[in-house]
Amino acid sequence: MSNLKRLQVGNFNIKDAIDIKELEENAEKHIIHLEELFKNKQVILLDDYKLKLFLNGVMLTNNTEDGIYRIYNQKKFIGTGIIKNKLLKRDIII
Repeated sequence: MSNLKRLQVGNFNIKDAIDIKELEENAEKHIIHLEELFKNKQVILLDDYKLKLFLNGVMLTNNTEDGIYRIYNQKKFIGTGIIKNKLLKRDIII
């Protein structure tokens, strides 16, 4: 194989791609915020105490099924977390 062209990754398709000049001129129109990428994921609300633990890497017990979740504190998007075997750990923090 001498050439490989990726046409799609997840929801992103090359047919929707723009050139760098268009991005520079209209950045706000084209930038997708992290929260928007995970809008189809369920939400976990953390109080201030649990948020501090979560941000410091402590895995929190959570009786929700395994998967990726949006993490919020007082209606503010914090990032994403992953639950595996009833334990929530941080994934992406903004």
